[in-house]
Amino acid sequence: MVILQDRLQWASQFFTWTADEWSNVIWTDECAFNVGGSPGRVYVTHRADEEYVDSCLLLRFKKLETIHIWGCFMGKQKGPLIIWDKAMMGKTIKSAAYCTHIVPHLEQFWYERSRQVNDYLYIQQDGTLAHRSKYTKDYYQQRGLLGYLLPWIACSPDLNLIEGVWRLMKGRINRRIPHPQTNEAMKAAILEEWNAVDEDDLNYLVLGIADRVSAVRNSNGRHTKY
Repeated sequence: MVILQDRLQWASQFFTWTADEWSNVIWTDECAFNVGGSPGRVYVTHRADEEYVDSCLLLRFKKLETIHIWGCFMGKQKGPLIIWDKAMMGKTIKSAAYCTHIVPHLEQFWYERSRQVNDYLYIQQDGTLAHRSKYTKDYYQQRGLLGYLLPWIACSPDLNLIEGVWRLMKGRINRRIPHPQTNEAMKAAILEEWNAVDEDDLNYLVLGIADRVSAVRNSNGRHTKY
């Protein structure tokens, strides 16, 4: 109930924001892409004697490799995309690594876009531990960014616009034949699809944020179709 109340309160607080105001928010998030396997059930047409022919089989792996990325965008402009190097940065995205390897890129993008629009911008990030830890908050404070974090609520991926970018990219990658089967192939596919996300894709998401906020209000903070 607390989360529902928080979501409803947040939606009511930002209900009057205009598209221009939402365009001055930097939307950020991490995402994971599975390597190998297939995005769903695959049907193969073959003759009776070809049941076990290599070309008619789809290899399955006991455990799929995962490529983690971080990215951001503001308005119609994409920010940096970072592919997480587990060997150099750590197996998971923890506070210290987040501040070392991601926040400097975010800060540079925030600074450049702030100068471009001659205004200070909000930074949106969800409540994962690496984002809300004391270590990260202290780092943001040292960099003068803490006051520019957009207030955020738990369990609200439907309100984070960059989730729409991840869905778009995953959908395009899942339609690839063959599906990327190696780490390098998946990394290349991720970069290609990130580069393929255009201004119209981003603008569509920004223009739709008002509908998302309204949906949360109308559902009293419950789940929405987004």
